[in-house]
Order: sequence, then C-alpha cells, then structure tokens
Amino acid sequence: MEIILKDVSFAYQIAGQQLPVLHNIELKVAPGDLLAITGAGGSGKSTLGQLLAGLLEPTAGKVYLNGIPCQARGRSKGVSLWQRVGMVYQQPEQQLFAETVFDDVAFGPRNLGLSLPTIKDRVERALQAVGLNPAEIGQRSPFNLSGGQQRRVAIAGVLAMEPEVLILDEPTAGLDPAGRAQILSYIRSFFQQRDKAAVLISHNMAEVAGLANQVIVLYQGRIALKGTPREIFQQGESLRAYRLLPPELPRLMLELRRLGAPVSTDVLTLAEARSAILKWLRGEASGF
Repeated sequence: MEIILKDVSFAYQIAGQQLPVLHNIELKVAPGDLLAITGAGGSGKSTLGQLLAGLLEPTAGKVYLNGIPCQARGRSKGVSLWQRVGMVYQQPEQQLFAETVFDDVAFGPRNLGLSLPTIKDRVERALQAVGLNPAEIGQRSPFNLSGGQQRRVAIAGVLAMEPEVLILDEPTAGLDPAGRAQILSYIRSFFQQRDKAAVLISHNMAEVAGLANQVIVLYQGRIALKGTPREIFQQGESLRAYRLLPPELPRLMLELRRLGAPVSTDVLTLAEARSAILKWLRGEASGF
C-alpha cells in the first residue's frame, strides 16, 4: 500500500471561521518506510496522521492510495482501500469498551463480516504480536489490566485488521521505560514485515532516531525539514529554530564539535559515539 499526499492543506471549521493547520503538504509513504513525523506542539502532527489514515478530508489537494485519488473514510461506497490502513491514537486504551479483551480485539474483524474461526485466529495472532497470551488474557476485562497492557490490547485491535500501513500517534506517551521499549519493539517488528509501512508521530527525538528511516519535521503546519535521521539530527541550529532539540547523542557530538573537538556528528548510537570519541582521543579524527 502506498499513500501519497499531493499539495494537501487542511483547516478546521470553528464558529464559521477556518483555522488553517496544514499547508501544501507533499508526502509519500510506501512499503518499507518507517516514517517519523515530529515537530513542536501545535505543528499539525496529529492532523497529518489523521489525513494519512483517511479520517479527515483535505481542505485542498489530493490523497492517493496506490495511485487512486480517494476521499476520506465513509465518503465512498463499497470496499475501501482505507481498510488496509490502521491508526493507533494517542492513549488508545481510553477507547477500550468491550467486556473482554477478546471481544475488544475482535470488534474490527467482526465488522468485516469474517467467519468466527478467522476472527479467532486474527485475535490470537494480534495479541501474540504485542506480547500477550490469548489463553491467559482473552477472557479478562481490559479495564482490570495495567496501563501498559491496555495500550497493547488497543494496538492489537488495530493489528487484527491486518493493515498494510500502521500509523501511531505518540504510542509511548505515559508509559514507563519498560512499556515504551515493548511498544517500540512491536513497531519495529511490524515495519520489518514484507510490504508493510509504519508512520510514527512523536516528539521524542530518541525514539525517532532509533526507529525511523525517514523523518519529516513540521513547523507551523508546513514541512520544514525532510531526510534520514542522520541528515536531520546534524542540523542542530535548524532544529532549535523549529523548537526542537536533537537526541542526546547527536547533541553531545555537536557540542564537542562546537568546542573544537574534531569529532564526527554523524552518530545515532552509543557505539558510534564511543568510536568517534576514541578516534578523537587517539588523534585519528583530524580529517573531520
């Protein structure tokens, strides 16, 4: 599944007035992409995610699914290509509603009219994908689970629809470090499947650096920067102008470079930072 936004703008209608949020967005998400959308608060990240998921209709411009111009969900009859795009909202556990975990995860597949054996298979595989045992948790109330478990059940509900593109809006917000690590691991596993793509909406620069292969930075509703994590996070001054900071490791290397140390700023991991600093200390970094 490929999603393309061409010259897309969006404005909310409030009290008869238009409130512009996004301007002239050009964007493509294709199989093999793990795109991170980041930006300061109010930059339009969540709105862009909802446009990519077909939950909002652009005010201007077009959204294409596999080359076909498509309106937002529910605006056309018959089977929709949007069924192949899933979205996990901020704090999705707040949307849990069924009496059991099984019923919550099964809600989407049931609405597709699938057979009971197929629904059962999808629910079990989705729960296993997020590290939950269907036999142990399937008949429990989702409201008696921990916050991290509820988050995983909510994500399983989206995975049970077997999307080809998975859009996640701040999926680790409010979780402890262990819960964040688990959710990020599931995102990575999903993206690594054949013909899958993921979109991560996050203000957490470390998450973006550790997961994405492409990054866009939104500022005041426009795409301000676009590139790989390495390309983006070397632009410390530009990021600060857009009210963002690079992750800690690139920031450290940029500061060392500012102080005169001939170190590479092209680092994203501890191993890369250690190697660059050792080269400097050994006098092997004079070429930078």
